[in-house]
Amino acid sequence: MKQLLMCSAAAVAVAAPVAALAQSTGSIEAENTIIVTGGRSASNGVEGIVIPDSTKARAVLTQEIIARQAAGQTILNAINLVPGVNFTNSDAYGSAGGNLRIRGFDGNRVSLTFDGIPLNDSGNYAIYPNQMLDPELIKEVNVNLGATDIDSPTASAAGGTVNYRTIVPSDDFGAMVSGSAGENNYFRLFGKIETGEIGPWGTKMFFAASTARNDKFKGPGEIEKQQYNARIYQPLGSNGDFISLAGHWSVNRNNFYRNPSVNDMRTLFGTGTVPAAGNISSSNPLSLDLSSAQKDALFNFENDAVCNAGVAGCTNYYKVRINPSNTGNVRLNSRFTLADNLIFTLDGAYQYTLANGGGFTAIREDAALIKGSKSTGVDYNGDGDTTDTIGFYTPNNTNTNRYTLLASLIWDIAPEHRVRLAYTYDRARHRQTGEWGYLNADGSPENVFGGRNGRPVLNADGFQLQQRDRLSIALLNQVAGQYIGKFMDEKLRVELGVRAPFFKRDLETNCYIQTSGSGFATCTSQPASQLVIVPPTQVAPFPANSLYAPFEANYKFNKVLPNVGLTYSLTPEASLFWSYAKGLSAPRTDNLYRAPVVTVTPETTDSFDLGARYTSSKIQAQLTTWYISFKNRIVTSYDQEQGISVDRNVGKVEAYGVDANIAYQPIKELTLYAFGSYNHSRLKSDIQIGSCSAVSVANGCATVGQAIYAPTSGKRVTETPDWTVGGRAQVEVGPVSVGAQAKYVGSRYATDVNDVKVPSYTLVDLDARFSLAQWGADKTYFQLNVMNLFNKFYFGNISTQINAGTIQGLAGANPNFSIGAPRTVMGTLTVGF
Repeated sequence: MKQLLMCSAAAVAVAAPVAALAQSTGSIEAENTIIVTGGRSASNGVEGIVIPDSTKARAVLTQEIIARQAAGQTILNAINLVPGVNFTNSDAYGSAGGNLRIRGFDGNRVSLTFDGIPLNDSGNYAIYPNQMLDPELIKEVNVNLGATDIDSPTASAAGGTVNYRTIVPSDDFGAMVSGSAGENNYFRLFGKIETGEIGPWGTKMFFAASTARNDKFKGPGEIEKQQYNARIYQPLGSNGDFISLAGHWSVNRNNFYRNPSVNDMRTLFGTGTVPAAGNISSSNPLSLDLSSAQKDALFNFENDAVCNAGVAGCTNYYKVRINPSNTGNVRLNSRFTLADNLIFTLDGAYQYTLANGGGFTAIREDAALIKGSKSTGVDYNGDGDTTDTIGFYTPNNTNTNRYTLLASLIWDIAPEHRVRLAYTYDRARHRQTGEWGYLNADGSPENVFGGRNGRPVLNADGFQLQQRDRLSIALLNQVAGQYIGKFMDEKLRVELGVRAPFFKRDLETNCYIQTSGSGFATCTSQPASQLVIVPPTQVAPFPANSLYAPFEANYKFNKVLPNVGLTYSLTPEASLFWSYAKGLSAPRTDNLYRAPVVTVTPETTDSFDLGARYTSSKIQAQLTTWYISFKNRIVTSYDQEQGISVDRNVGKVEAYGVDANIAYQPIKELTLYAFGSYNHSRLKSDIQIGSCSAVSVANGCATVGQAIYAPTSGKRVTETPDWTVGGRAQVEVGPVSVGAQAKYVGSRYATDVNDVKVPSYTLVDLDARFSLAQWGADKTYFQLNVMNLFNKFYFGNISTQINAGTIQGLAGANPNFSIGAPRTVMGTLTVGF
């Protein structure tokens, strides 16, 4: 019988390239059982599209197809080619963010990893697509649809994983320079140097840097990004052992796009197009099918181009609507053979983040916050009085220091039987502050991180003004075990696993917390006698302007999560697979800060996949049926009657669907790819949004105090299309190759009650390349990319809410929508040797 081959990144670099199946080095070693014989094989995929023969529904995209996308584009845009995935980009070049959905789960519920280390925000699990690695340095990206790996370093991944891996430095000396230019004054320069093998031990390294800048496609402002990367790779012998150390640093300085809300569109277009809230309901939803003139009006609805720093009306000034971020990490990956049948892997990382989302506050010089305990205010503008209204830059800064460790011990107890023990440690120190800063004469911030890194704003007591001051520690200790066995003459592969995360959040607030339940803080030097302080056990109704005192709290979330899978080979090319995985998503930090006492239960999922696949050197095909049961879904809703925001477990969400994709290369010059997904994701419970008052009894309530529910039961999950369908075709003739890819995204709802809907859309992208390979320059080419070829108007990201229409006299919320980028053309010249 064939033995399980323990291949690694080092071994792959020597033999034919094989796509890794998993996230960490330990998961790759444990699960990679493909025997490489050299030359092109099914495991190499078809022009960058690989369907691994795993027990889970997975898809892998390699550098072949990643390089055909726009230079500098976020890697999350590339996985739009994976069935079950929908990513909405905030601009054409990938540096302004976006939103990810996998099988109906938002990005906060998907684990994103980089060489196995977690990238989700440790506080709210958010994903930041504009901070991804330069695509030229990504070897591959793999997607787990609805399930995690055994050692996934996450307490949030209820809805699957996305992992991308860095290229291994080349054995040979080389260099690469790539320059791009495009519409909206886009310019990007990328460079990389490969040292090749140096010294007596075959050490190899690369160093890379990039810079990119473009104007926003609508409204004033720019988007800027710089990135620096390096990796040193040391093989250890000839059996695949290695040590790798890599570093990454990214600096982003972005102006936000202004995203219109339902209320904004009602003001712009009138109630004939966007009716009053009382005329919007689940049975009569608002459908945002707009005319050409209305679409043009939304393109012109943007942040203000001019502002006087001392005027209160500067909230939407573009120079304070910014998203500065400094992010970096150092990553260790390693593999050691301890005995012929025993392997140890160790991955580790340190990560740093400093970022905010801008902000502006106008306040009188004699306001209570400014006076503090004094009787007079502060003359900030030096005109001799304290009666002026002054504008300040008021960002909410987040500073994270994070340490991660993943260790695996893999033992082949027999040629067909392997066991693995894994341990994961992840500790994030999440410091959230809101230090006010001064504005320049033109209204721009003196420092993009406000008073944290710049000149602080002090009140009459010398107290530094800020709108929050809190610290949290997110600590994950996780143990896992896995068995992999082959039976029935190796036709049947069995994987049995279990992971047990022990997750803890320690919270500390240094400011008063508003009892509105919003989690907003009041940081002040006013004496307690001037404030209305309520005990931590008090619940609504609250006195006006009441506050909770600063508090500390500890929360623990532990769960045993089984993970089981089977594959059965019908022929060398065809197989069946089945898997079950249980997932966990612990409450986010912001949810836990909303009040001193929170009783929200963690979300859990049960995910099942059943499918078939066919893989050869010419065909990569997979058909998957899936079912996910989502329990204890957390929803934040504003209680109109009590005046507070409350986090509630709203019960069950059920989802099922079908994902299918096929890549076919009938001849070397032609590659065809098609994919499609059907997603039926429905809420199973109504959400309580308030209670009846004497006024609302007349609006349908039977008695005062009766609960008011939003009719969400049976409704579609927000921002999730029922249908997504797409494909790609690529033709290569001599030095010229042309590719086109298209994707249809069905209609999506912006509210849980489904009373606001955005229409479907279809986007087509084109790429064309002229290569100098036949003239001896294998790595030199010119590439043209056209995004949104037919210039379609569409809504991208949606900021969803529970409802927009009125329910039993209670007003709805106000979802907003980003506008997708129009047709954008760019060209890239790449020179390499």
